[in-house]
Amino acid sequence: MESRAVGQGAATGPRGRLDPHRTQRRDTGMIRPPALLFGVPIADLTMSETLTLIGELVAHGRSFNRTHQIATTNVDFLVNALDAPEVRSILQNADVCLADGMPVVWGASLVGMPIRERVAGSDLLPLLVEASAKTGWRIHVFGSSPSVAARASAHFAERYPSATVSIDPGPLIPDPTTVDDCVIDAIAAVHADILCVALGNPKQERFIEAHRERLGVPVMIGVGGSLDMLVGERRRAPTWMQRTGTEWIARLAQEPRRLGRRYARDMFVFGPRLAREWRDVRSRRDQAGLVVEVTDGVVEVRIGGATAPGPDSWDRAVSALADTAGLHIRAGAATTLSDRALAVLIGLVRQAQWHNAEVRWIDDPSQLESELHRRGIPRGLIGAP
Repeated sequence: MESRAVGQGAATGPRGRLDPHRTQRRDTGMIRPPALLFGVPIADLTMSETLTLIGELVAHGRSFNRTHQIATTNVDFLVNALDAPEVRSILQNADVCLADGMPVVWGASLVGMPIRERVAGSDLLPLLVEASAKTGWRIHVFGSSPSVAARASAHFAERYPSATVSIDPGPLIPDPTTVDDCVIDAIAAVHADILCVALGNPKQERFIEAHRERLGVPVMIGVGGSLDMLVGERRRAPTWMQRTGTEWIARLAQEPRRLGRRYARDMFVFGPRLAREWRDVRSRRDQAGLVVEVTDGVVEVRIGGATAPGPDSWDRAVSALADTAGLHIRAGAATTLSDRALAVLIGLVRQAQWHNAEVRWIDDPSQLESELHRRGIPRGLIGAP
């Protein structure tokens, strides 16, 4: 959905969407910029903050007739994105990419942009239903088998009788971008606040991206096999395995034929790619940082200096964006910048878009083009035309 003007105070990020990094703060009041892993901005959110954010997204979507996409980003998703530009674009343009997997959390920490907590889709779905009982959210789940859908419906009805939840297993969908109109119309007719699509990645994300405007649901989340785990069709690994990042071993033991090849590919791609990312980040540590100042009601960002802005200057800049006319960026003679500085720049651009502030490049950033292309970063993520 293309960005359009929204009411004052509406929180929007790329393409006019609400930005999670504006709504969540540290105890000190500092707003955290995203982590950047394989060119994908990963939100630094706890589970509690995620639930709060989803509530704000629902309210924002209802008030301003907007849709928001949340991606639960695990290793397999990132590996798919490396080879598929369409998948990478979906992740880069999603309103929120959650860290669904300890390897993602570890990877972000390894490249110097730590994420506090894993937020798994299989944990998120039952918490959303529990919250529905208190908030009145209408939750609709699309996908899964008829037997799993029936058992999950019974489970939710028994545990959360006051929650508003519906589950439609739906038809087989070979191509998520070309779906019969009756399928889309049936989902839209539910008038859900939250749509959970259980088709597996990246099919579920492609489905959401292709049909989001017609679906018209404020919040849409890909939840993969969460229902299967909920009803015991697939056993969830013990908590200690989830925390230590060894949950994949338990899943592989249950479904060796289905997951063996996938996990082997992920292991042989993600590990070396992460090692290369780590080496690249280390080699770029001394590249240009950012200088951020607030001058005459405008946040001025200059690419240069030794580091990304510290907590104080970041917090001042983000606070100022709520009351300023815009964000002005100067590339100067810089041809590259450090990874942390790039993540901060992406975060500041999203803050400006959140407040409907003008984002203006004072000089032509074309000299950064080759470096952005090499890192897989589209110009739009840094607000460049």
